[in-house]
Amino acid sequence: MTRTKTFIRKLSVCVLLTSCVVLWGQTGLQQKRPEVPYVPTPPEVVAEMLRMADVTQDDVLYDLGCGDGRIVITAAKELGCRGVGIDIDMTRIQESRVNASNAGVANKVEFLHMDLFEADISQASVVTLYLLSRVNLKLRPKLFLELKPGTRVVSHDFSMGDWEPEKSVVIEDKVDYVPFHDTRFVDDYWDKHTVYFWVIPANVSGIWKWTMPTPTGNKSYSLAVDQKFQELEGEAFEGTQPVLFHPKNGKIIGDKLEFTLERKRGERTEKLHFTGIVKKNDVMGFVRIEGNPDFESEWHAKRDPSTRRVIAE
Repeated sequence: MTRTKTFIRKLSVCVLLTSCVVLWGQTGLQQKRPEVPYVPTPPEVVAEMLRMADVTQDDVLYDLGCGDGRIVITAAKELGCRGVGIDIDMTRIQESRVNASNAGVANKVEFLHMDLFEADISQASVVTLYLLSRVNLKLRPKLFLELKPGTRVVSHDFSMGDWEPEKSVVIEDKVDYVPFHDTRFVDDYWDKHTVYFWVIPANVSGIWKWTMPTPTGNKSYSLAVDQKFQELEGEAFEGTQPVLFHPKNGKIIGDKLEFTLERKRGERTEKLHFTGIVKKNDVMGFVRIEGNPDFESEWHAKRDPSTRRVIAE
């Protein structure tokens, strides 16, 4: 066999294998059945989801299980943000692309035919969902793993189990039908929708240490934080003396940490109010003393990375 024929034969085998891999990938995706039936979100609920998430033109919105694309398209058309819709049903993706073109926002949105659990969602600043509770629970670890602290998550009708929402709203719409034959009660029948809202919290679990100036000289502090979702508990020390730790509202919002340390000064209690921004294993911000307007200082705490724990499963 000549060298040319050998090359052509090898090239043909490579092309055949590549074609098989592509075909297998497409067939595998097509064989996956959607875990959630397609039910469109009513326009008034879409509006409330976008309002609750405070979507602006600076956001990047990901709709997981996007259906006909209405949430992404509405956000792009009315609020000017960029958006990505993801759905495992190719029919829905094709419909979304047509709808985006008809709405004049095809240049601001993208629709991807893929499994939402395999999608890279790390660029999202807002995530919208209309799935099922069991799917939300399955998705929850991915949200905490991939999304940046401060990312807003909004779900239509289905919660996140023991991850408590920051807020929720019930929307009631009177409808002109009843799910039974006796229409005498049509005037009393309402269709209810619940919209849930969360903010991805920074992980501040673990042991933090810092030294800072106070009116009575430099003091060293340590803080051991236990965290589940956005809820915080902990123990704090000034030197070797225990002080009380009170996180604001008992939680962290996004990457913003606020807490108060209470320490004894003779017969009185002194309160130090801390604010800071969390960046991985650092917190930097300011501290002030209640009742002492002349004192304000910077503080910079560092965490021992080995003490960091998983805050959501």
